[in-house]
Amino acid sequence: MKKALLFLACFSVLISLNGANAEEIDVKIGFLSSQTGPIADYAEGFEMGGEIAIDDLNTKYEGEYNFELVIADSACDGDQSDDAAQELVNEGVIGIAGAACSGATLGAMPVAKDAQIPLISYASTSPDITDADDDGYLWRIVPSDDQIGLGLANLAYVEDYSYPSVIYDGSYTFMESAAEYFEEVWENSGMDVCNMQSIYEGQTDFSDEVDNIENDECDSVVIFSYDDEMVGIIEELHDQYVDIGMFGSP
Repeated sequence: MKKALLFLACFSVLISLNGANAEEIDVKIGFLSSQTGPIADYAEGFEMGGEIAIDDLNTKYEGEYNFELVIADSACDGDQSDDAAQELVNEGVIGIAGAACSGATLGAMPVAKDAQIPLISYASTSPDITDADDDGYLWRIVPSDDQIGLGLANLAYVEDYSYPSVIYDGSYTFMESAAEYFEEVWENSGMDVCNMQSIYEGQTDFSDEVDNIENDECDSVVIFSYDDEMVGIIEELHDQYVDIGMFGSP
């Protein structure tokens, strides 16, 4: 249901920005989905959320508009997303929801900009999106990596930790970006990061990372990874009896 509400918010903005009115019977809304590529497992859920939102819109505006979701594969890739966005524009969409991956969103942006239709990402977090040369056509509904790093830095500071280890999943640019911004904020505040450690998606052995935490006498750990790796680190900390503060994202 949360996905549906987020997509509904996206689509409502798309309609208002593009000036749809009662004379428009058929309204096509584009959707960039990562049907192939590294996050293809999430595509079905994203698309289900989009379809639920479309059903809600058709119920709400019954008799005035007939909404249709037109889906194209962004593949979590900038070049592929450029082609996919052009495909959607050629289909006559009034705006595009997507993409999920930041690189794909930035790849699609020039197409939306040239077509003068809004592009609203539902998941992209790259700071580059904030200052992109988009003529005001690129939007998103999630915070940037900088805000994620800043939020965790504030949380660790409020909890009185001063020497954190920072572990990030190097398989994902956005996690590395958030970790680097955490380090920047932390050091600009006059404190030191204990160490920076990169892990990878699918890693199961975290004994080296925890050894480094213990040997460097870190007082906490801030983890930027998905659930499986984060749980693995926490379990390894427990197995080695390392009792320190723990923070995580996303």
